[in-house]
Amino acid sequence: MPESHACSPWTPWRHHRCTHPRPAPYGTSQLLGGVSAFQSHTAPLVRDELARLAREGQRPTHTFLTCADSRLVTSMITSSGPGDLFTVRNVGNLVPPPGTGGACDSVAAAIEYAVEVLRVDSITVCGHSGCGAMQALLASATTGASPEPGEPPSGQTPLTRWLRHGRPSLDRLAAGPHEPLADRAVADETERLCLVNITQQLDHLIAHSCVARRVEEGELRLYGMYFHVGEAQAYLLDSGSGVFRAVRPEARPQTAQV
Repeated sequence: MPESHACSPWTPWRHHRCTHPRPAPYGTSQLLGGVSAFQSHTAPLVRDELARLAREGQRPTHTFLTCADSRLVTSMITSSGPGDLFTVRNVGNLVPPPGTGGACDSVAAAIEYAVEVLRVDSITVCGHSGCGAMQALLASATTGASPEPGEPPSGQTPLTRWLRHGRPSLDRLAAGPHEPLADRAVADETERLCLVNITQQLDHLIAHSCVARRVEEGELRLYGMYFHVGEAQAYLLDSGSGVFRAVRPEARPQTAQV
């Protein structure tokens, strides 16, 4: 008799092996096992909604720009579903300012598409604890390994060239002082840079003319968010005070528009 399966869509990552079918038709890959589990158990539940979205097209109201870190599950921390978020991810949740070269067009193109075509109502820049990009930036401040904005890219790897867009965050950190958490002390210099970087990338974001125009017209709001992975805790930036405040259950924090 086949074993009954009680997994809901979010349980496979909770340290068990139900996503490894036995016998495994596609080998033992966790990814392919997860896809197989999706087809068996989740697809029947969401097929009607996805069919509706396929017919009507995407109409997200919010853009979520965050890091590529695998521990950030955007739909989980925002309680969103298919069609809700237009998500942009990259190493370090960086927003290259306008005029920084064609190699950075991917993020600018996503911003333009979200703002001008999808006409989203808001954009959130979300950083997180333990960000490897921020750790690399802090290390580069000592070694000089990360090029300055505008510096010729010869001899640099793609990663170090990309991280140059985080150098303004390092400069902002150095200008200090920064105590940007309202609810507790900042843990260390990496966390402090993670927080400062969110504010800096919001400045880069509004430097894009399409964003600045719609913000000025009152049609677009910008938000900063910090997610502490170990705490499973989100913090929202209050731009009036420049501090991040913890989001509490059932609370509706007053967050100023950038």
